[in-house]
Amino acid sequence: MNAADLLADLKKQPVGVACGLICLALGVLLFLRSSAIDERQAEYDAKSAEATQIVSNVSLSKNLPEQVQEIQALTKDLEARLVHAGQLAVNLQYFYKLEAENEVKLLDVRQNPVPKNATGYMGVSYNVTIQGTYAHVMTFLNRLENGRHFSRFSSVVLSKVAGNGDNSTNMTLTLNLELLGQP
Repeated sequence: MNAADLLADLKKQPVGVACGLICLALGVLLFLRSSAIDERQAEYDAKSAEATQIVSNVSLSKNLPEQVQEIQALTKDLEARLVHAGQLAVNLQYFYKLEAENEVKLLDVRQNPVPKNATGYMGVSYNVTIQGTYAHVMTFLNRLENGRHFSRFSSVVLSKVAGNGDNSTNMTLTLNLELLGQP
């Protein structure tokens, strides 16, 4: 079969030849655009995820004003519970008040120095030594832990007071603690 015979066969079937050429052209076009399909699918997935996030944000934002007010109220409560390191007399008054309420004797209370470059929230360190009965000392410790200020104990030493020969039930409590505060 030569080229003249092939051309004669193609002229006998023009519709089949045209369909074959169209199929071939579409196949080449599909092959060339297959990478564009993947890119379009990735773009669609990204836009779909963004739309889902926006819908989620809109549905969650309906209570936003109430949540902002609640956070502001909690922030005011937190600010009221902070110790200010520069107000030494007010800070020590807290321990003297606990002493009076719990029937213990405050032997020593000292606020440790605060670093000069401190900013934000920080622990204001104290050394406290009290004396009293076991029940009163434990009540003092409980009120300090669950009191007005946020506290963290670094070390706690509880020891029995050496008496003068009597059966004394007095205890000494030595604390190293931090109260949450600001400089």
